[in-house]
Amino acid sequence: MNLSRLHDISLKWKLLIPFLFLAFMGATALFVVSYRFQASLIHVNEEKRLRNQYRYFLNQIDLKANTAMGLAYLVAGNPEVAEAFAKRDRQRLINLLHPAYQGLQEDFGISQFHFHVPPATSFLRLHALGQYGERMEGYRHTINKARETGTGVGGLERGAFGLGIRSVVPVFHEGEQVGTVEFGLSFEKPLLREFKESYGADLTLYVPDEGGDRKPRVFASTLSHGLPTPKFFNEAFDKGDVVIRTARLDDRDMAVIIGPVRDFSSKIVAVAEISVDRSPTLALLKRYGTSAIIIGLAGLALSISFVWFISIIFTKRIEQVVEAADEIAAGHRDARITVKSADELGTMARAINEMLTSLEESRRKVKDYAQNLESMVEHRTRTLKESEKTYRTLVENVPLVVYMVMPDGSAMFLNRFVEQTIGITPRLLSGHHELWAEHIHPNDRTRVLADLDECLAKGNEFFAEYRMIHQDGHVIHVIDHAVPVFDNSDFIRLDGIVVDVTARRELEQKTVQAEELQTLGEVSARLAHEIRNPLTSVGGLTRRLLKSFDPSDPRMEKAELIVEEVERLEKILKMMIAYIEPTSIRLSSCDLNTVVSRAIDTVRSEFPNGSFSIKLHDDHRLRDVKLDCDVFEKVLTNLMENAFFRMKEKGEIQVATEMNGEYAKVILAYELPHISDDDIEHFFYPFVVDYPFAKGQPDAAIMDVPMCRVIIHKHGGIINVKKENTNVVKITIALPCE
Repeated sequence: MNLSRLHDISLKWKLLIPFLFLAFMGATALFVVSYRFQASLIHVNEEKRLRNQYRYFLNQIDLKANTAMGLAYLVAGNPEVAEAFAKRDRQRLINLLHPAYQGLQEDFGISQFHFHVPPATSFLRLHALGQYGERMEGYRHTINKARETGTGVGGLERGAFGLGIRSVVPVFHEGEQVGTVEFGLSFEKPLLREFKESYGADLTLYVPDEGGDRKPRVFASTLSHGLPTPKFFNEAFDKGDVVIRTARLDDRDMAVIIGPVRDFSSKIVAVAEISVDRSPTLALLKRYGTSAIIIGLAGLALSISFVWFISIIFTKRIEQVVEAADEIAAGHRDARITVKSADELGTMARAINEMLTSLEESRRKVKDYAQNLESMVEHRTRTLKESEKTYRTLVENVPLVVYMVMPDGSAMFLNRFVEQTIGITPRLLSGHHELWAEHIHPNDRTRVLADLDECLAKGNEFFAEYRMIHQDGHVIHVIDHAVPVFDNSDFIRLDGIVVDVTARRELEQKTVQAEELQTLGEVSARLAHEIRNPLTSVGGLTRRLLKSFDPSDPRMEKAELIVEEVERLEKILKMMIAYIEPTSIRLSSCDLNTVVSRAIDTVRSEFPNGSFSIKLHDDHRLRDVKLDCDVFEKVLTNLMENAFFRMKEKGEIQVATEMNGEYAKVILAYELPHISDDDIEHFFYPFVVDYPFAKGQPDAAIMDVPMCRVIIHKHGGIINVKKENTNVVKITIALPCE
């Protein structure tokens, strides 16, 4: 192409072509942006609809589980049913409940009505009268949980008749649990058809194939075949992700959401696929595109006409000025242009006249300025980059969440500290403030969003203190403070910070708790001393009466009993005061093996019983430990004495020391005739074991197992108790090494 020919075209066309091009590009850009915006809006609504339908489906499962739970509680609370079940009168239960089951099956779709006897054995299936006696404790965990907790359990579970919605409730008769009753609803096509009739969407349920390849298998569906691939199925089933995509089904465009379905214990047992026909959406988008094209073409034609008219008027006067300038250049005029108007062209004529007189001076200044321009530009550019870098570094590294929110609620900027605060990257939170709101604690969300919307609507300052939920599930406390930014009088955005104040809130709570505990301790100590005074008086008076009685006096035995009980109360009161009073320790470097050996020797000397023994396995790798040696020795002695009385004064205690990283451990293990999980849970409760107080010395210091745990915690250690091999108690004490 000969570019010189472009330079030769008239000024009118030089003005006209760019304006026409800009008009065309503006109309095209407007069409593209509006079309994409509308398409994005439609897709967002489509995705929102799919997510709502997915939530509706999960809520429908919960609703049916609650319905079944209500029916189960109604049956369990019937006295006749409970009595017949307690007597294991199967025929009586059939006579009472089988007509009701038939009505429930017809009206509410109840497919299972089942009674179980402990531990989880089928007693009566009203939906299959001939099938009972099956032991189900190995796979029917809802029955096990309802029996163990004594409360109803409901949700999805796989049973003998397949996957279903089941609710199990314990049955009590005369205060004792006699078994459990279960109601179940079908989780197959009837539920799917009901969902399709209610929400106009097709639903398919998948479960993993029993083969080793883990391919999805259709469990139930309203379609003839499904849409997902193993990839999307695995994302939903293995990771719990919710996937939204589009697909083709029978020459139809479908919008599909694939999400996990969880059982009563939140374990993923199936994958739900909800598909909606996208034909109405695509038709609407097509109509919008057609309308936008027509409007754009009309606007383009109008712009071309207007630009054509303006260019003719504009260039005509320019041509007059150019002609005068040509005369000046040719020397036909006195180097001046006649100014005929005060508009822009007149101003240009005056500027040309002034230019003629100052041209030489300007050339000189331009020459001088050109020599310094490059260094000035470089300096200004460098300064600007350094300022920008400093600002961005400050904003990104400040230990606060910094953000900007536009009036429509969309987040324009979030620094990277937000990921440290709530575990979400700034990219995932950019957009409407509802993305941020999803991580606000549900109890605070409504209040915070209402205040924020009001501030955005009125351009006011925003301040709120609320809780947020971290990505890993824990709760953090934050203070959110934002100030409005105005351009002249127009509100353009909110600039704000979010400060993590979780540590401050926890400190406040601990301070309040410490003050409450201090007050409680003072009150308890005062109360214990007040009890001791009348108790001492009662004991003294009774002893004096006892001395005044003749040995043959029949009141002698009762007086002795009163004295014994008073002494017992005095010992219990002494233990209470010991628990209440603060305990102090003095740490020094100790050989842990030596302390353990001394404690064992003490217990062996106290209980020289031939049927009782202590066996020690010490670890010579142990480093020195910071301990109050005498107090810690009493702790070990007391734990072994506690074991002696729990073992009924016979058996063997295994004591071992070992080095584990930065911790030194002391392990005590012994076998009891019987110990329950409840005994382990209450191991450190006072007065659990009835054994002599301080070896018959009333004034000796009390060191019971609750005090043992307190002393170990004051050493910076940890003590744990657990049950192994049915009746073996294992106590582990971990202490930090020097």
